[in-house]
Amino acid sequence: MDKLLSFLKNIPEYQLLLKSVSRNEPAAVTGLGQINRSHLIAGLRHEFDRPLVVICQDDMTARRTAQELAAFLGQTPPVLPSRELTLYDTAVVSRAWEQKRLNQLHALSEGRTKLQIFTWESLSQRTIPASVLKQAAFTLEVGQEYPLEDLLEKLTHAGYTRCGMVEGPGQFAVRGGIVDIYSPAADRPIRAEFFGDELDTMGCFDPDTQRRTENTDSAVILPVGETQPRLHPEGIDGLCADLRRLISRQKRRKNLNEKLLKTLEADLEKYENGMSHPASDRYMALIYPEFATAMDYV
Repeated sequence: MDKLLSFLKNIPEYQLLLKSVSRNEPAAVTGLGQINRSHLIAGLRHEFDRPLVVICQDDMTARRTAQELAAFLGQTPPVLPSRELTLYDTAVVSRAWEQKRLNQLHALSEGRTKLQIFTWESLSQRTIPASVLKQAAFTLEVGQEYPLEDLLEKLTHAGYTRCGMVEGPGQFAVRGGIVDIYSPAADRPIRAEFFGDELDTMGCFDPDTQRRTENTDSAVILPVGETQPRLHPEGIDGLCADLRRLISRQKRRKNLNEKLLKTLEADLEKYENGMSHPASDRYMALIYPEFATAMDYV
Protein backbone atom coordinates (compact mmCIF):
# COMPACT_ATOMS: atom_id res chain seq x y z
CA MET A 1 0.00 0.00 0.00
CA ASP A 2 2.84 2.40 0.81
CA LYS A 3 4.39 1.67 -2.58
CA LEU A 4 1.09 2.43 -4.30
CA LEU A 5 0.71 5.70 -2.42
CA SER A 6 4.19 6.77 -3.38
CA PHE A 7 3.16 6.52 -7.03
CA LEU A 8 -0.17 8.28 -6.45
CA LYS A 9 1.52 11.24 -4.77
CA ASN A 10 3.52 11.87 -7.93
CA ILE A 11 0.32 12.56 -9.87
CA PRO A 12 -0.52 16.31 -9.82
CA GLU A 13 -4.26 15.67 -10.11
CA TYR A 14 -4.14 13.40 -7.07
CA GLN A 15 -2.41 16.14 -5.10
CA LEU A 16 -5.19 18.55 -6.10
CA LEU A 17 -7.79 15.99 -5.01
CA LEU A 18 -6.15 15.64 -1.59
CA LYS A 19 -6.13 19.41 -1.15
CA SER A 20 -9.81 19.69 -2.08
CA VAL A 21 -10.81 16.95 0.33
CA SER A 22 -8.72 18.39 3.16
CA ARG A 23 -10.47 21.74 2.66
CA ASN A 24 -13.92 20.08 2.52
CA GLU A 25 -14.34 21.33 -1.03
CA PRO A 26 -16.32 19.45 -3.72
CA ALA A 27 -14.23 17.66 -6.32
CA ALA A 28 -14.95 15.50 -9.36
CA VAL A 29 -12.68 12.86 -10.87
CA THR A 30 -13.61 11.54 -14.32
CA GLY A 31 -12.19 9.37 -17.07
CA LEU A 32 -10.80 6.60 -14.82
CA GLY A 33 -11.05 2.85 -15.25
CA GLN A 34 -12.49 0.58 -12.57
CA ILE A 35 -9.16 -0.40 -11.02
CA ASN A 36 -7.92 3.21 -11.05
CA ARG A 37 -10.99 4.33 -9.12
CA SER A 38 -10.16 1.71 -6.49
CA HIS A 39 -6.59 3.06 -6.35
CA LEU A 40 -7.89 6.55 -5.55
CA ILE A 41 -10.44 5.32 -3.01
CA ALA A 42 -7.74 3.32 -1.20
CA GLY A 43 -5.45 6.34 -1.25
CA LEU A 44 -8.12 8.62 0.21
CA ARG A 45 -8.95 6.08 2.91
CA HIS A 46 -5.29 5.84 3.82
CA GLU A 47 -4.74 9.61 3.87
CA PHE A 48 -7.79 10.76 5.83
CA ASP A 49 -9.12 9.49 9.14
CA ARG A 50 -12.76 10.07 8.27
CA PRO A 51 -15.65 7.86 7.09
CA LEU A 52 -15.76 7.20 3.35
CA VAL A 53 -18.80 6.19 1.30
CA VAL A 54 -18.56 4.57 -2.14
CA ILE A 55 -21.63 4.34 -4.38
CA CYS A 56 -21.59 1.86 -7.28
CA GLN A 57 -24.06 1.44 -10.11
CA ASP A 58 -24.87 -2.24 -9.44
CA ASP A 59 -24.12 -5.22 -7.21
CA MET A 60 -21.45 -6.68 -9.52
CA THR A 61 -19.45 -3.44 -9.55
CA ALA A 62 -19.85 -3.11 -5.77
CA ARG A 63 -18.50 -6.62 -5.14
CA ARG A 64 -15.60 -6.07 -7.53
CA THR A 65 -14.73 -2.76 -5.87
CA ALA A 66 -14.80 -4.42 -2.44
CA GLN A 67 -12.42 -7.15 -3.63
CA GLU A 68 -9.99 -4.62 -5.08
CA LEU A 69 -10.06 -2.46 -1.95
CA ALA A 70 -9.48 -5.55 0.19
CA ALA A 71 -6.24 -6.16 -1.73
CA PHE A 72 -5.10 -2.56 -1.17
CA LEU A 73 -6.28 -2.04 2.41
CA GLY A 74 -5.92 -5.52 3.89
CA GLN A 75 -9.59 -5.86 4.84
CA THR A 76 -12.81 -6.20 2.88
CA PRO A 77 -15.15 -3.21 3.22
CA PRO A 78 -18.84 -4.04 3.76
CA VAL A 79 -21.19 -3.90 0.77
CA LEU A 80 -24.78 -3.08 1.67
CA PRO A 81 -26.94 -5.49 -0.35
CA SER A 82 -30.31 -4.56 -1.79
CA ARG A 83 -33.41 -6.52 -0.83
CA GLU A 84 -36.65 -7.65 -2.43
CA LEU A 85 -39.80 -6.65 -0.58
CA THR A 86 -42.06 -9.55 0.41
CA LEU A 87 -45.53 -8.43 -0.70
CA TYR A 88 -47.21 -11.82 -1.19
CA ASP A 89 -48.06 -14.57 1.28
CA THR A 90 -45.47 -17.32 1.37
CA ALA A 91 -44.71 -20.21 3.66
CA VAL A 92 -40.98 -19.47 4.08
CA VAL A 93 -39.02 -16.24 3.64
CA SER A 94 -35.24 -15.97 3.79
CA ARG A 95 -34.15 -13.00 5.89
CA ALA A 96 -30.42 -13.47 5.23
CA TRP A 97 -30.05 -10.31 3.12
CA GLU A 98 -32.16 -8.24 5.51
CA GLN A 99 -30.09 -9.40 8.47
CA LYS A 100 -26.88 -8.52 6.67
CA ARG A 101 -28.31 -5.09 5.90
CA LEU A 102 -29.42 -4.56 9.52
CA ASN A 103 -25.97 -5.44 10.81
CA GLN A 104 -24.34 -2.88 8.50
CA LEU A 105 -26.97 -0.20 9.17
CA HIS A 106 -26.49 -0.63 12.90
CA ALA A 107 -22.73 -0.26 12.52
CA LEU A 108 -23.28 2.92 10.48
CA SER A 109 -25.63 4.34 13.11
CA GLU A 110 -22.95 3.85 15.77
CA GLY A 111 -20.20 5.40 13.65
CA ARG A 112 -18.15 2.19 13.58
CA THR A 113 -17.89 1.98 9.77
CA LYS A 114 -14.88 3.69 8.17
CA LEU A 115 -15.53 2.60 4.58
CA GLN A 116 -18.98 1.57 3.30
CA ILE A 117 -19.93 0.52 -0.23
CA PHE A 118 -23.48 0.99 -1.55
CA THR A 119 -25.31 0.46 -4.79
CA TRP A 120 -27.85 3.05 -5.89
CA GLU A 121 -30.61 0.54 -5.14
CA SER A 122 -29.45 -0.42 -1.65
CA LEU A 123 -28.88 3.25 -0.78
CA SER A 124 -32.38 4.36 -1.82
CA GLN A 125 -34.60 1.49 -0.62
CA ARG A 126 -36.99 2.26 2.21
CA THR A 127 -35.86 0.76 5.49
CA ILE A 128 -36.30 0.90 9.25
CA PRO A 129 -35.53 4.42 10.57
CA ALA A 130 -32.30 4.77 12.52
CA SER A 131 -34.14 5.93 15.64
CA VAL A 132 -36.38 2.84 15.59
CA LEU A 133 -33.44 0.49 15.02
CA LYS A 134 -31.58 2.10 17.91
CA GLN A 135 -34.62 1.60 20.15
CA ALA A 136 -35.16 -2.02 19.05
CA ALA A 137 -31.51 -3.07 19.34
CA PHE A 138 -29.98 -3.74 22.74
CA THR A 139 -26.81 -5.12 24.28
CA LEU A 140 -26.50 -7.92 26.80
CA GLU A 141 -23.58 -7.51 29.23
CA VAL A 142 -22.29 -9.96 31.80
CA GLY A 143 -22.92 -8.76 35.34
CA GLN A 144 -26.03 -6.74 34.47
CA GLU A 145 -29.59 -7.65 35.47
CA TYR A 146 -32.25 -8.51 32.89
CA PRO A 147 -35.65 -9.74 34.13
CA LEU A 148 -36.32 -12.83 32.03
CA GLU A 149 -39.89 -11.92 31.08
CA ASP A 150 -38.77 -8.48 29.87
CA LEU A 151 -35.94 -10.03 27.82
CA LEU A 152 -38.27 -12.54 26.17
CA GLU A 153 -40.76 -9.78 25.37
CA LYS A 154 -37.98 -7.72 23.73
CA LEU A 155 -36.95 -10.69 21.62
CA THR A 156 -40.55 -11.32 20.54
CA HIS A 157 -41.05 -7.66 19.58
CA ALA A 158 -37.83 -7.81 17.55
CA GLY A 159 -39.23 -10.69 15.49
CA TYR A 160 -37.44 -13.63 17.13
CA THR A 161 -39.07 -17.07 17.12
CA ARG A 162 -38.99 -19.26 20.20
CA CYS A 163 -37.97 -22.85 19.48
CA GLY A 164 -36.64 -25.91 21.23
CA MET A 165 -33.11 -25.56 19.87
CA VAL A 166 -31.44 -22.58 18.18
CA GLU A 167 -30.17 -23.44 14.73
CA GLY A 168 -30.35 -20.20 12.71
CA PRO A 169 -30.52 -16.40 13.02
CA GLY A 170 -33.74 -15.01 14.47
CA GLN A 171 -34.33 -17.86 16.92
CA PHE A 172 -34.14 -18.11 20.70
CA ALA A 173 -34.58 -20.93 23.18
CA VAL A 174 -35.08 -21.02 26.94
CA ARG A 175 -34.09 -23.82 29.30
CA GLY A 176 -34.43 -22.82 32.93
CA GLY A 177 -31.95 -20.01 33.51
CA ILE A 178 -30.24 -20.48 30.13
CA VAL A 179 -31.25 -18.40 27.09
CA ASP A 180 -29.84 -19.13 23.63
CA ILE A 181 -30.11 -16.27 21.10
CA TYR A 182 -28.98 -16.08 17.47
CA SER A 183 -28.71 -12.40 16.58
CA PRO A 184 -28.13 -11.16 13.01
CA ALA A 185 -25.30 -9.08 14.50
CA ALA A 186 -23.20 -12.21 15.15
CA ASP A 187 -21.75 -15.09 13.13
CA ARG A 188 -22.69 -17.53 15.88
CA PRO A 189 -25.45 -17.72 18.51
CA ILE A 190 -24.79 -16.84 22.13
CA ARG A 191 -25.71 -18.74 25.29
CA ALA A 192 -26.60 -16.53 28.25
CA GLU A 193 -26.70 -18.15 31.70
CA PHE A 194 -28.64 -16.30 34.41
CA PHE A 195 -28.44 -16.45 38.17
CA GLY A 196 -31.82 -15.01 39.04
CA ASP A 197 -32.05 -11.83 36.95
CA GLU A 198 -28.29 -11.36 36.75
CA LEU A 199 -26.46 -12.40 33.59
CA ASP A 200 -23.78 -14.59 35.13
CA THR A 201 -21.85 -15.89 32.10
CA MET A 202 -22.23 -15.73 28.33
CA GLY A 203 -20.50 -17.37 25.40
CA CYS A 204 -20.79 -18.29 21.73
CA PHE A 205 -21.69 -21.83 20.71
CA ASP A 206 -21.72 -23.95 17.57
CA PRO A 207 -25.31 -24.36 16.30
CA ASP A 208 -24.43 -27.74 14.76
CA THR A 209 -22.94 -29.36 17.87
CA GLN A 210 -24.63 -27.02 20.40
CA ARG A 211 -21.29 -26.89 22.21
CA ARG A 212 -20.00 -23.67 23.71
CA THR A 213 -16.84 -22.43 21.95
CA GLU A 214 -15.69 -19.24 23.69
CA ASN A 215 -16.79 -16.74 26.33
CA THR A 216 -17.85 -13.18 25.68
CA ASP A 217 -18.70 -10.24 27.92
CA SER A 218 -21.28 -8.57 25.67
CA ALA A 219 -23.54 -9.31 22.71
CA VAL A 220 -25.58 -7.02 20.44
CA ILE A 221 -29.14 -8.15 19.76
CA LEU A 222 -30.67 -6.77 16.54
CA PRO A 223 -34.18 -7.16 15.08
CA VAL A 224 -34.65 -10.19 12.83
CA GLY A 225 -35.94 -8.25 9.79
CA GLU A 226 -36.34 -4.70 8.54
CA THR A 227 -40.15 -4.70 8.81
CA GLN A 228 -41.30 -5.63 12.31
CA PRO A 229 -45.04 -5.06 12.97
CA ARG A 230 -44.52 -4.67 16.72
CA LEU A 231 -42.22 -1.69 16.08
CA HIS A 232 -45.23 0.40 15.01
CA PRO A 233 -45.24 3.61 17.12
CA GLU A 234 -48.26 2.24 19.03
CA GLY A 235 -47.25 -1.41 18.90
CA ILE A 236 -49.20 -4.21 17.27
CA ASP A 237 -52.47 -2.67 18.52
CA GLY A 238 -51.68 0.52 16.63
CA LEU A 239 -51.06 -1.40 13.41
CA CYS A 240 -54.34 -3.28 13.86
CA ALA A 241 -56.16 0.03 14.35
CA ASP A 242 -54.63 1.34 11.10
CA LEU A 243 -55.79 -1.77 9.25
CA ARG A 244 -59.31 -1.45 10.62
CA ARG A 245 -59.44 2.12 9.30
CA LEU A 246 -58.27 0.91 5.89
CA ILE A 247 -60.93 -1.80 5.89
CA SER A 248 -63.63 0.68 6.89
CA ARG A 249 -62.53 3.09 4.19
CA GLN A 250 -62.51 0.31 1.60
CA LYS A 251 -66.05 -0.77 2.51
CA ARG A 252 -67.33 2.76 1.90
CA ARG A 253 -66.04 2.84 -1.66
CA LYS A 254 -68.57 2.58 -4.46
CA ASN A 255 -66.39 0.21 -6.43
CA LEU A 256 -65.57 -2.33 -3.73
CA ASN A 257 -62.32 -4.24 -4.29
CA GLU A 258 -63.25 -7.62 -2.83
CA LYS A 259 -59.78 -9.11 -3.22
CA LEU A 260 -58.12 -6.21 -1.44
CA LEU A 261 -60.73 -6.31 1.32
CA LYS A 262 -60.16 -10.03 1.91
CA THR A 263 -56.41 -9.50 2.05
CA LEU A 264 -56.72 -6.69 4.60
CA GLU A 265 -59.12 -8.69 6.76
CA ALA A 266 -56.93 -11.81 6.62
CA ASP A 267 -53.83 -9.80 7.56
CA LEU A 268 -55.68 -8.09 10.41
CA GLU A 269 -56.73 -11.48 11.78
CA LYS A 270 -53.11 -12.68 11.74
CA TYR A 271 -51.89 -9.65 13.67
CA GLU A 272 -54.76 -9.80 16.18
CA ASN A 273 -54.00 -13.45 16.92
CA GLY A 274 -50.24 -12.93 17.24
CA MET A 275 -49.46 -14.98 14.15
CA SER A 276 -46.35 -14.54 12.02
CA HIS A 277 -46.93 -12.64 8.77
CA PRO A 278 -44.03 -12.86 6.27
CA ALA A 279 -45.63 -10.26 3.96
CA SER A 280 -45.53 -7.42 6.50
CA ASP A 281 -43.60 -5.33 3.95
CA ARG A 282 -47.06 -4.45 2.63
CA TYR A 283 -47.50 -2.20 5.64
CA MET A 284 -44.01 -0.73 6.00
CA ALA A 285 -45.38 2.80 5.57
CA LEU A 286 -47.83 2.19 8.44
CA ILE A 287 -45.26 0.55 10.71
CA TYR A 288 -42.65 3.26 10.05
CA PRO A 289 -44.44 6.57 9.29
CA GLU A 290 -41.03 8.21 8.92
CA PHE A 291 -39.62 7.60 5.44
CA ALA A 292 -36.02 6.44 5.84
CA THR A 293 -33.30 5.00 3.61
CA ALA A 294 -29.68 3.98 4.13
CA MET A 295 -28.73 7.56 3.21
CA ASP A 296 -30.21 8.69 6.55
CA TYR A 297 -27.72 6.41 8.31
CA VAL A 298 -24.87 8.01 6.37
